Amino acid sequence: MTQGAAAQFTIRGDQVNRVLGAYERALTDSQFEIRKRDPWGPAGWRHKAIWGSKAKAYLVNRMVPFGSLTKSGKRLGAEAEMYQYGNDVVLRVVIVPYMELWDSPEVFLLSQGVFEKITDDSFARNKMNEVLGRVAAFGVRLA
Repeated sequence: MTQGAAAQFTIRGDQVNRVLGAYERALTDSQFEIRKRDPWGPAGWRHKAIWGSKAKAYLVNRMVPFGSLTKSGKRLGAEAEMYQYGNDVVLRVVIVPYMELWDSPEVFLLSQGVFEKITDDSFARNKMNEVLGRVAAFGVRLA
């Protein structure tokens, strides 16, 4: 059973700060709002970002029939961990449906119907492909 999208990459011969800069720029170019960036260990970062307006998603979900199945009725949370591992950088990215109430991914069956889950997973995978494509366009070799 999938829940959003996840990816892990080892970027050979790169620096964590360069990968972090490319990742943040890719997020902002994909309309994500960066919420948190914390140091993680001696040479790493933990990162959180949100896609979508809280008010817009609420109104669309409440006012539009089947609004939760539309792009406007969705919010996504992106979390990433990246750290230096010798001469390489390890990048882990997860993009999941977002629920503001607990500042966490949605809890299965708490607020999702079957069709909403399918559209959420599909939308999260598409956003993941968009973000990673932009990271690669900035010169980071994802392999």
